[in-house]
Amino acid sequence: MTTDNKGLRADEVAEYLAKNQQFFHIFPGLLDELSIPHPESGKAVSLLERQVWQLRQQKQLLQDQVDSLVSIAGDNGVILQKLHHLALRLLQAPTQQVALDALYQQLQGPFAVEQVTLFSWELPNTSLAGLQQLGVRQDWVASLKASLVPGQPVCGFIEAQWKQGLFKTTEPIESMCCVPLGWQSVWGVLALGSHSNRFQPDLGTYFLKILGELVSAQFNNLFNDALPAEPELTLSQS
Repeated sequence: MTTDNKGLRADEVAEYLAKNQQFFHIFPGLLDELSIPHPESGKAVSLLERQVWQLRQQKQLLQDQVDSLVSIAGDNGVILQKLHHLALRLLQAPTQQVALDALYQQLQGPFAVEQVTLFSWELPNTSLAGLQQLGVRQDWVASLKASLVPGQPVCGFIEAQWKQGLFKTTEPIESMCCVPLGWQSVWGVLALGSHSNRFQPDLGTYFLKILGELVSAQFNNLFNDALPAEPELTLSQS
């Protein structure tokens, strides 16, 4: 810490000025003698110039934050429109098979998810093309089922056996999301795979929860999983 020839430390001076903010009102002439380096050029500038530069930096920071919020709001609006369109497609489907086909088409089309697979651990009362069954004899399958909780999608990076078991592809899947399906208990999972790190562990799951609710509501009757009398609403983003 810098000191003067009397042993006064710079932090002591700073603390004194912070506690005595009227100091320069009493000694205004000292302001003319202050040597303040410019943060970018390093040249000595006046206190006013330094304050102007700092205000510009703060303004730019606030503008960047506003731009980021506007961008996020726009992205969320697009996702909401896609979910709305998906919901309409499911509602208009005359059969469960048509609904399942529409789900795959929407996720792989407008949502641009590279790999999509729908699994169930229980046998449905009606067989559908595209709805696969997973046994729990393999350790990784049992672990996956035990880790899933209704309404809590899990995102992150995957190991080779998960990629092979869930997607059965040689394509370079870097991340995935498992969306649990079911109200009272988890009867299945919607597996989403990406060639990038799109589904990071810290990804917000607000819209993924809504997706899970839509798919569960559509196909729950295949597994006799009744909708709760008062289903918990997804109100806050996480």
